[in-house]
Amino acid sequence: MGYFPFFTDVSKLHGVVIGGGSIAAEKVMRLAAFDAKLTVVAPSICDEIREYGDCVEIVENNYDSHFLEYADYVIAATNIQELNERIYRDAKERKLLINVVDVPEKCDFIFPSVIQRGKLVIGVSSSGAGPQVAIRLRKEIEKNLPEHIEQILDYLAEERLRVKETMPDPLERKKYLIELADRLLGYEEE
Repeated sequence: MGYFPFFTDVSKLHGVVIGGGSIAAEKVMRLAAFDAKLTVVAPSICDEIREYGDCVEIVENNYDSHFLEYADYVIAATNIQELNERIYRDAKERKLLINVVDVPEKCDFIFPSVIQRGKLVIGVSSSGAGPQVAIRLRKEIEKNLPEHIEQILDYLAEERLRVKETMPDPLERKKYLIELADRLLGYEEE
């Protein structure tokens, strides 16, 4: 199984999380950081999930497949294996992407260890083999990021738009933007 690091805008998708405990809360927290639209379904929902207010619709109810009707992706985060199996089958029937927490063979997508600094998003994954390795490597990468990376990327985004209008030659534009990025990041020309 090979996971491709496919970045997508979750604010334009509807996620359904089945489960209301601490594992579900961790998934909700990670997705909410990216303005995800989520529905959380469980008979009992922990306070950590309730804190997300407007970005999370809370449905205190037992799971039923109709909750997947408008879903783009599903997370099964219950502690009941039979229920997670049912959610998995229901999601697959609807051709939905699903993550059954801690069951790699039932995951169409996984959660990497993430660094988010403004426009910069870095995901580090061990494809489920050793999540602690991914976390350790993420921390190492984080220590080596430029202090003002958010401002650098904001400036590069503005400059990219500007040169798109003023530099018609794509090769000249590419060369300029590479040199500008290198200069802002402090890389010396080799």
